[in-house]
Amino acid sequence: MKTKQFLYSFLFLLLFISVKSQKVKPITQDQFKGLWILDKYEAYDTLEGKWHTETSRMGYVGYILFDGAGHMAVQITPADYHDFNLNKKDSVGMKVVVDYYSNNLIYFADCKIEGNVIEHKILSSTNPESVGAILKREFEIKGKTLLLTPKNRLNGAKIRMKWVKMQ
Repeated sequence: MKTKQFLYSFLFLLLFISVKSQKVKPITQDQFKGLWILDKYEAYDTLEGKWHTETSRMGYVGYILFDGAGHMAVQITPADYHDFNLNKKDSVGMKVVVDYYSNNLIYFADCKIEGNVIEHKILSSTNPESVGAILKREFEIKGKTLLLTPKNRLNGAKIRMKWVKMQ
């Protein structure tokens, strides 16, 4: 019986040492490199403990381009942004144009990775007030899927963006 206990203890110790000795490879800029297309926005349901499609942002179109050397560019537009009729000259049409442009997010940034957080330091943007701002997003890369979860909350809700890498 003592031999069995010793053997189990020895095997457990070997397994523990083996797991501890495996080094986790840090994520590099090169793993982000390339073009990513926005798949969807998701909101976290705290009651269910699950992510669900964020219905108010369904159909948004977005692209992120990482150069692999610490720079990136992003554009995100509302669902029907590209179909908008710019020839409307009435006041309602102009208000819609203003709303569309204010919901068209474009920026260029330097980016750096620390653990599972990527920081975007904005260099240029369609919103001049955001130049110099640092946006932090937790990230997870699963194969060709990139999940970005802003550290700040949108109207109190925890959201994330699901991106798919293009070939």
